[in-house]
Amino acid sequence: MDIKETIELDHQPLLSEHFRNLHLKLSDYTFANLYLFRKISSYEIVRKDCGIFISARNRQGQNYVMPLTDLRVCSLDMIKQLLGGNHFLFPIPEEWLPFFPSDDFRVTYDDGESDYVYLTEKMASFAGRTYQRHRNHLNQFFGLFRPEGLPLEADKLASAMAVLDTWQDESRTACEKTDYPQCAEALANFRELALWGTIYYIENEPAGFIVGEPLDDDMFCLHFAKASKKYHGIYEFMFNDTARRLQSRYTYLNLEEDMGNGNLRRTKVSYGPERILKKYRVRLAGTDAGACNV
Repeated sequence: MDIKETIELDHQPLLSEHFRNLHLKLSDYTFANLYLFRKISSYEIVRKDCGIFISARNRQGQNYVMPLTDLRVCSLDMIKQLLGGNHFLFPIPEEWLPFFPSDDFRVTYDDGESDYVYLTEKMASFAGRTYQRHRNHLNQFFGLFRPEGLPLEADKLASAMAVLDTWQDESRTACEKTDYPQCAEALANFRELALWGTIYYIENEPAGFIVGEPLDDDMFCLHFAKASKKYHGIYEFMFNDTARRLQSRYTYLNLEEDMGNGNLRRTKVSYGPERILKKYRVRLAGTDAGACNV
């Protein structure tokens, strides 16, 4: 019999261990993302005889299964049984695809679910033609403001929450249609989620912050970047400063997906991603995965 559990903070050691063992670069495989988006995505831990999985539902209302073990060590019969007729596996890295024979499985992907990965060194330097517009905004920012960046620790979380409230007010969008609730919960559970961040002040007023966590020894994942619109160029500054702080430890920055948002996509493309990590869907042949074919 399958055993299902809602995701709680107590599950962090279990899930984080599985993520480390998978050695994947995909942003979905972090405990913070699972925990913070557990309600929106209906995440549940499913314990089966063959291992542990996450059952979930995506933005299109489709059911999928997130593997927490390398499926290449599993039998194809077990995987077929796991999928049934109306589920698909997601997110599957490209290196796993040869394991799934095309006669039995259908592989698809959605561009809006792909991760944007950048060289930390390039983001820290803003050198070259790709970054010309961002350098201009950064220079304009420094011409107007004298920012101070401090580690985001317990005594600074209230200031970060004030920035988040300002960001939400300026968005003119209902909070349930933004990631405000998830970001607020990240700040409320900052220590428990083992997050890292920097908060930025301008003239002693909190102006912006960045929050993230390591994906592995080589890649850092940025979950949230929030700031007030009144500080033109502050996002360029925060990304550049974050890269400078992290470049001695991490080769890559993962800025996650664009969720099909055209404005967000253009912004992330403008920073010159080193690569785009596609997250594949795998389901039984003869069923509809509802995305682009591979």
